[in-house]
Amino acid sequence: MIIDGKYVTSQRVFDVYNPFSKEKVGTIPVASADQVQKALRLSYETKPKLTGSDRAKVLRNVSNLLLKNKRNLAELITSEAGLCIKDTMHEIDRVSNVALCASTIAEFIEKDTTNDYVIESQEGRPTLKVITEPMDLVVGITPFNHPMNQVAHKVFPAIAAGTCLVLRPSSKTPLSAIKLGQLLIEAGLGKNMLNIVTDDLGKAAARQMITSPLVDMVTFTGGLEAGLDIARKMADSGNILKKYVSELGGCSALIVNDDADIERSARETLKGCFKNSGQRCTAIRMIIVIKSVAEIFVKRLVGEVEKLKYGDPYDETVDMGTVISEEAAIVLEERVSNAIKDGADLLLGNKRDGALYSPTVLDNVNIDSELVSNETFGPIAPIIRVENLDEAISFAKKTGYRLAGAVMTKKREIAEKVSNELIVGQFSWNGFPSYRTEAAPFGGFKNSGNGEKEGAILAAYGMRRIRTFYEH
Repeated sequence: MIIDGKYVTSQRVFDVYNPFSKEKVGTIPVASADQVQKALRLSYETKPKLTGSDRAKVLRNVSNLLLKNKRNLAELITSEAGLCIKDTMHEIDRVSNVALCASTIAEFIEKDTTNDYVIESQEGRPTLKVITEPMDLVVGITPFNHPMNQVAHKVFPAIAAGTCLVLRPSSKTPLSAIKLGQLLIEAGLGKNMLNIVTDDLGKAAARQMITSPLVDMVTFTGGLEAGLDIARKMADSGNILKKYVSELGGCSALIVNDDADIERSARETLKGCFKNSGQRCTAIRMIIVIKSVAEIFVKRLVGEVEKLKYGDPYDETVDMGTVISEEAAIVLEERVSNAIKDGADLLLGNKRDGALYSPTVLDNVNIDSELVSNETFGPIAPIIRVENLDEAISFAKKTGYRLAGAVMTKKREIAEKVSNELIVGQFSWNGFPSYRTEAAPFGGFKNSGNGEKEGAILAAYGMRRIRTFYEH
């Protein structure tokens, strides 16, 4: 844990294990109730003295430190998450980019707030001044996938906004979060602008954090059930009106229309299903293909997937490492087996060795199968064949998630039609639905979140409040 600018431990600890080798890679403290309260109180009482320019400099410094230590940081993520080194090296690049983006936002915010705008009086009415300022305290809770980039998307916007944040990272991948906190201190971040408390699967620290009256806002990324549980606990503790940003799961469809570029469609599907071992909230969870092009698409996709190499995540030639745990791999294996019972044809994969799960392709998947009706968090490409575009859209809308979607077509009017009917948070035309830029608004609707947006710009401005001062 990091509290008051220092690494601290606790009487209780838990171990973190490498999902591939099963070796212990770290021992992490379980925060006591007193430690959680101290972290919250110190951050709440801290009034950051860093100007927007100072905060921008910290963020640029940490961007440079990330790139300077890129290989070691990537190996740290691989050690606790099992992701292949190709994916984790790319993740460090992304984290560095988020820092640079946030540094620009910090400077913009400083210009905004040094000129809090005044509306002059008219006909004897009072003059009013609109004031924008940081919230006192935000709590961030992050998941195990993209363990450093998810943290960056909470922490860096808070720094840009001038807001203090207490972070609770996933108990499955806490090492990279703590390392990022240490790099920020090295980069010049003031004490208690960021405190990090760690917790085991009991989640007592997280419960204490979200129900604290000191907290202005909770920002959470994770699964639907956990997101709903946070909302219930906030309501039960009398904090129902506290600002809550929830970026939850997804069950995103990629539609392959009958005029699509089939080779490109296969390549985009490969990236959308298998990068990061398929553990992305925006990953493709169903590939809906018009029957007239299904045979050639399936052939091309299987050919691409057969080229993927999976195994030792430290091997630089490997394209895919493990999923987060053996338990997670077992769930994938079971859902695929059930989909086969529902009538699907297994074309590749569904092989498991501990937390290592092979790239898997199924054809003729039933739209009502749990494999595609619920978020299945792993490297699986389930293909559903349909008669026409209207049926494809109807199938894509059957899930309650509205995070992301995509269509492969040569025609803009078709892409816009699909986008307007799906109404998802982010939509791609001729690209995989997982694509995003770090500054762009990000988030979903319905079971994918409450409509509040992340992405570095809106996340930073969302951690600030607005007041109006009237001069009579």
